[in-house]
Amino acid sequence: MRVLFVPAAAPSHYYPMAPLAWAFRLAGHDVVVAGQPPVTDPVVRSGMTAVAVGGGYDMLAGLTEATETVRRETGRLLSGSATWASLPPEVQRRYSEMRGAPHVRTAEDMADDLVAFTRDWRPDLVVSDPLTYAAALAADVAGIPLVHHLWGPQPPSLAKFPGFGAPPERWPQDLLKLFARFGAQPRAEHGLCTVDPCPPSLQPAPVRAQVRTAYRPYNGSGQVPGWLLRRAGRPRVCVSWMTTNTAAAGQGDRHPVGTLVGALAALDAEVVALVRPADRERIGPVPDGVRLVTDLPLHAVLAGCDAAVNHGGAGTMLTAACLGVPQVIVPQEAGLVFNAECLAATGAGVALPSSETDGERIAATVAPLLHDPARRLAAGRLAEENTAQPSPFEVLATLQELM
Repeated sequence: MRVLFVPAAAPSHYYPMAPLAWAFRLAGHDVVVAGQPPVTDPVVRSGMTAVAVGGGYDMLAGLTEATETVRRETGRLLSGSATWASLPPEVQRRYSEMRGAPHVRTAEDMADDLVAFTRDWRPDLVVSDPLTYAAALAADVAGIPLVHHLWGPQPPSLAKFPGFGAPPERWPQDLLKLFARFGAQPRAEHGLCTVDPCPPSLQPAPVRAQVRTAYRPYNGSGQVPGWLLRRAGRPRVCVSWMTTNTAAAGQGDRHPVGTLVGALAALDAEVVALVRPADRERIGPVPDGVRLVTDLPLHAVLAGCDAAVNHGGAGTMLTAACLGVPQVIVPQEAGLVFNAECLAATGAGVALPSSETDGERIAATVAPLLHDPARRLAAGRLAEENTAQPSPFEVLATLQELM
């Protein structure tokens, strides 16, 4: 078989797909991953063949602008369902349109290249992120089966996405025009099934035509240093915090990790903070017992940790959950609040309000996790639940049967 994977233009949406791509490859099938330029380097680093499609539009920048526009106009962060419900209907409608538009612009950017490659390479199966409308378009044009692949807990809004539940009459007009240009047929459901790498306890709602699989933690490649293989004789805490959250929280030039790691170091813990190279100077000096790292994959660090503090991104949360690490999540936007609430419901972590960015408050929440057997047991149960799910090789066999 030839199998084409089409992730969204973000490494965090490709990484959950990588284990299934490896399984197809190891089973002897040809695998290619097509995506916008931001995802091609992570694909190559994972050992897969990448094909760049599009590249003239930045989806993540478009999504960030939508959130920032609402923050500027309303003075509020969209930090959960309560905040959303409090917005006037016209603001809700405008924000939904602004958040949906980048996905359509991305499809327009990818369509020509992706359709041409799909017609030329002729894959037998397309595996796609539900957010990537161009994959459904290309698969339909070429008459190829399409399978959707989730990246974490399914947010309620996903069922309103074109090709993943929304009827064509509710699709954006520009997307309908794009499908018409290629002679593709808009349908409410474009996928045969949905591969779900989320442990059952973390998936709050039914997933259409669900094919379960175990989440295999992978967050990129890197060389593990010797110090990470040795325990320091005290608890180790991992901090992972997105740059975009800093802007959303109105921190300006101050990066929250700087104050956070100082407060955590006071717990007599070894603190390892994963930061982006661009943020290293903004964080400034850190106390003894704190390591700032920029070149290690998250799964390599978390494997030896006793607790984790993070922003609630699905890949970050699932990596910690599937390694049995209790978490404190401080989300800064509505989608991440959803992830945090899903985790908190399992007992394997604590979700703090988005306003709780004070380092001492977060450290006070982390402290019990280092010694609370109930939290550790809950985190262990979640890891065991994940391990019991079908392997990527079992999913491969299931997909072949469906085809």
